[in-house]
Amino acid sequence: MKGRQKVIAALCIATMLSGTTTGVFAEETEKAAQVLASDVVQEENTDVESGIKKIYTVNHIYGDGQKVSNVILEYPTAISGASLIPDMFEVKDRNITAVHTNSECAVTEENVDGNYVILDLEIQSPLLDDRYATDGRIKGMTVIDDATVIQHQDVTAIDGTVFAGSEEEHSTSAGDGGIMGNDAILTPDVDKFDDNHFFNDPETHTVLHYNFYKPDGYQDSGEKYPLVLFIPDASAVNCDWEYILQQGNGGTVWTSEEWQADNPCFVVTMIFEDKYINDYWEYYEGYMYGTMNLIKDLEEKYSVDTSRIYTTGQSMGCMASMVMMEKDPELFTAAYIMAGQWDAEQVKDIKDQNMLLLVSEDDPACERLDKNVAKWEEEGGVVARATFDGIAAPEDQSAIIDEALSSDANICYLKIAAGTGSMDADGNALKGGHRMTWRLGYDLPGVKEWLFSQTK
Repeated sequence: MKGRQKVIAALCIATMLSGTTTGVFAEETEKAAQVLASDVVQEENTDVESGIKKIYTVNHIYGDGQKVSNVILEYPTAISGASLIPDMFEVKDRNITAVHTNSECAVTEENVDGNYVILDLEIQSPLLDDRYATDGRIKGMTVIDDATVIQHQDVTAIDGTVFAGSEEEHSTSAGDGGIMGNDAILTPDVDKFDDNHFFNDPETHTVLHYNFYKPDGYQDSGEKYPLVLFIPDASAVNCDWEYILQQGNGGTVWTSEEWQADNPCFVVTMIFEDKYINDYWEYYEGYMYGTMNLIKDLEEKYSVDTSRIYTTGQSMGCMASMVMMEKDPELFTAAYIMAGQWDAEQVKDIKDQNMLLLVSEDDPACERLDKNVAKWEEEGGVVARATFDGIAAPEDQSAIIDEALSSDANICYLKIAAGTGSMDADGNALKGGHRMTWRLGYDLPGVKEWLFSQTK
């Protein structure tokens, strides 16, 4: 007899007995029947339990910043992945694309029976105009790293336990706010870096703040490794060490498992307290020379291949790279820099250095960067140019970009065609702009490979 039927039977017995007996015996009989009914209710409740014990978010970094890419639900007992479909769950304000199970709190593409249910979330193109985006993007300076989940339908565990569906909302734990952080927020891209390094430059007496990534096994390999310096745009100044990595993928793209597998390297991401360079050809010398001295200091302390030191950055990072290349022509092997410019006369002497430049034709910086490139060409630099559709498929972009990258030119000048730097919800091209350049820049086909192919 099922639990609900047992409850009804018990209550009927209580009613019958109370109606046919009198006095103390009747009262005791009714109480006993009610206890019986209560026990049966408890027995029924053991078949349906509250399921979700805890939820975790997995946060990855894309061209337009950090987003929650997966939500992991922890259950008291093992779940079979074959029994689950995305419609059983809801992640507030997000679209679920797939569901898997795992025996550990980790993302997987295969179903492994276990206590953890992994929800894959839709990640839209970084070039999708923010008005249409629904993939949990950074809002201003606020990084979205939490989630709220509803289990709408029953979930049945392998042992037969039913975790009842409901409209109850389960949110990522806020943690205790202590020095150990929040174990419900998983940030594998950020966690690869040693955070909050400081360099006290003895020459300028400036303290430089930076994050540092070291390739696996570098200490014992006996090899030397390239070093990549990343300098962000001015929107990231006076921010904590995490935001430098979260606001875009200019620093983290070099530390991905895929890239490191074939191109192990050191990565330095700078954290500046002030906007130290502007569009009037002014800069703080302490930051400029201090950054250069930091790179030299790391060369001495680590197994850095001095024939393969690269600088990259956007806007402020582009301008700073140009100035450093002019001040010390031997410091960098090559540069991949975007959406910036400098006074053409002041940096004309870097004409022989290896540079890959990217700008959107919709960006006011384009006209100024045109002058830089024209000056370098006038001074004897060899320039290859290519203009491509920003929202085109990678294979279509590659056909155009590869021609410039495979040329004998030491300066490759790439432009995102006007009106193609972003898109609407239907994939139609929209105007681009300054910030949209680096949303795309580090994922363009061939650009990272070009940089690492340059040697002294």
